[in-house]
Amino acid sequence: MRFVFIAFLLFINTVVFAEILPSTHFKSVQAFINEMVQTHGFNKSELQFIFSKITLKKVNKSQQQKTTGSSQTSEQVSWEKYQSLFVTEGRIDGGVVFWQNNKQTLLKAERIYGVPSEIIVAILGIETNYGKIQGTHPTLKTLIGKTFGTSSRRDFYRGELESFLLLARENTLPPLAIKGSWAGALGYAQFIPSSYRYYAVDFDNDFSVDLFNNTKDAIGSIANYLAKHDWQKDDGIVEIVKLDESQQSLAQESISKPTQNAQYWRELGLNINSTISDDTKLSLIRLNGNQSIQTWLTFWNFYAITRYNHDIRYAMTVYQLSEQLKQKFTSTI
Repeated sequence: MRFVFIAFLLFINTVVFAEILPSTHFKSVQAFINEMVQTHGFNKSELQFIFSKITLKKVNKSQQQKTTGSSQTSEQVSWEKYQSLFVTEGRIDGGVVFWQNNKQTLLKAERIYGVPSEIIVAILGIETNYGKIQGTHPTLKTLIGKTFGTSSRRDFYRGELESFLLLARENTLPPLAIKGSWAGALGYAQFIPSSYRYYAVDFDNDFSVDLFNNTKDAIGSIANYLAKHDWQKDDGIVEIVKLDESQQSLAQESISKPTQNAQYWRELGLNINSTISDDTKLSLIRLNGNQSIQTWLTFWNFYAITRYNHDIRYAMTVYQLSEQLKQKFTSTI
């Protein structure tokens, strides 16, 4: 009986160690490390060391095709519920305080990039509650797990893992100590590593680009991100529009780049604000709620916000929170 029990323990230990292993055990990880050494000149011993600190679960090919995710995805949340998570009194009051504390930096960003202060503050409010919630997930572990695990977006995360290692080297950051969101987004602005490298700016000229602790860099980087996606200074964002039943099918439920001008929509019978010129490019979207459907005309700037997050509910929430922030901030002046 004792022999059977010992054999059972050995079997259990073998199974455990066969499933959970240091990431350096895997050939695909070794191939990635070699690629980083050859392409970017990383020190192989250093990469071997930091990768050995991250474990991976051994999966077979059939398991690798599966995707991970929660049972309740953001796509399943109604528009009203989504909006209610962020357009709150607490988020508005916190945003006004943040705006007051960073007024000069926001004005500087507005002057350089043309992006209104309230839009920048709203994005920071939605992303991290003004820096308070930046994520607790070890980013290297997150990206290694998604790159070499069961995610259906392995190629995307492989690129982000590469960018993350380059970002850490360029900014002298310890890869094992950095934490972010469950998807690998970082800092105040929740930039993915590739966006951090491409869009983040040293906005206070201290020779460092720090989105984890420096609000000035975070403000300038969000403004730069939107400007790089062709934010139109002093242009509109959205206009609510009423549709009759026969026109409902014209509205999209997902991202739609403005390609048709106002004249086109007017000729289809839409009652568009007379202050909008005929040649202004507009898109038509629909937000489905539990109780009602809202339809909106969106300008290019709305599309620019969706470059930050591709969900139209996100862009609309940024807009609506920004309007509340602007109203309350103006009343305090």
